[in-house]
Amino acid sequence: MKNRKMLFAIVLCLLCLALIVPVGAAQWVTRQLQAVYRDISIIIDGNEIIPTDVNGKLVEPFIVDGTTYVPIRAIGEAFGKDVLWNDPASSVLISTPASTRPPLYYPEAPPAPSKNVEVSTAEELVKAIAPDTCITLKAGKYDVSTVIGVDNPYVYYREDFYGFDEMTLSITAVEGLTLKAAPGADVEIVTPLRFAVVLEFSHCNGVSLIGIKAGHSVTGDYECDAGVVAFMDCYNVVVDDCYFYGSGSIGIDLYSCTNALIQSTTVTDCSLRAVDIYDSRSISFTGCKFIDNRAYGSVIYGSGSSVEFLDCEISGNKSLEWSAVSIDDDVLFSHCVFKDNAIVDGSEPVFSGFGIRLHNCEIEKEGFSGYWEGQITSLGGNKLG
Repeated sequence: MKNRKMLFAIVLCLLCLALIVPVGAAQWVTRQLQAVYRDISIIIDGNEIIPTDVNGKLVEPFIVDGTTYVPIRAIGEAFGKDVLWNDPASSVLISTPASTRPPLYYPEAPPAPSKNVEVSTAEELVKAIAPDTCITLKAGKYDVSTVIGVDNPYVYYREDFYGFDEMTLSITAVEGLTLKAAPGADVEIVTPLRFAVVLEFSHCNGVSLIGIKAGHSVTGDYECDAGVVAFMDCYNVVVDDCYFYGSGSIGIDLYSCTNALIQSTTVTDCSLRAVDIYDSRSISFTGCKFIDNRAYGSVIYGSGSSVEFLDCEISGNKSLEWSAVSIDDDVLFSHCVFKDNAIVDGSEPVFSGFGIRLHNCEIEKEGFSGYWEGQITSLGGNKLG
């Protein structure tokens, strides 16, 4: 017991840095300190916690020079925080998990739609678009190019940006709209128009796409030159269990959007990038796949705050001319896999940008110039191959 209470010659590099190294110093200092262990308990709101490290091993509090030191991971997690150690920067990062983080800068999501409509044709679909409406699509292919001109105050037809006579069906100013496939139904929304976005939403709040397949039905060497799904100035977006394909530009486009959850969704066969994020915040991609794109830009590109990619796969993307990920501001990749991607000349790293954090990711760099450049923070657990 005596030996347990009085232990000498303890090397506490992190503690010493906090105590004696001035801000901005690059020097590491080691000191010998006297620590006292006395079976210290940690009790929060009447409940005792057992402090452990990241591997579940017991870490006991101790006293040095009258000050009690406790494991910061145990304390942070007890208060519902994520605690990560950034070794290159000698920093402890404490943050609120994105799933519990209060939303920023956006209106409340509307309640679940109270009106239910079932449709089986593209015309019925367009006519049914309205606020507070859940539209269930029966099995089939819905060609939105055939309904250009159908009258609906929540739909307008935007001319393409290239001067061709091709129109994008744009859903606008709708609050509380859900488009979902009927249970077990194979639902596909398409357009053969090369310069038209398949589904576009602008100034909407509370839009959900569930179980929808969407893409350009352009065949052969005649490739489209527009995106699949675009959200512009939208709030509280949900995309769940969808499949987007065949874009000459962008698979999922988020422009000035706030609070979007994209989960269990695949984006494939896009020619510019799978995902483009611009001036958006509180965006979460969970369990998504960005695979087999022939992106001549990056697979994931843009800028945004409080953006996260969790348990996602980025693989099989070829003909890249930039980094696989080129994004700025505040972006987290956690438990993601990057493999079998190919850059044209190998002159770019896998990641480039500022404010990117990597945690428990598997990253292959073969064919790239390196793993990352810019302000990239490794939070540990990454497997580099």
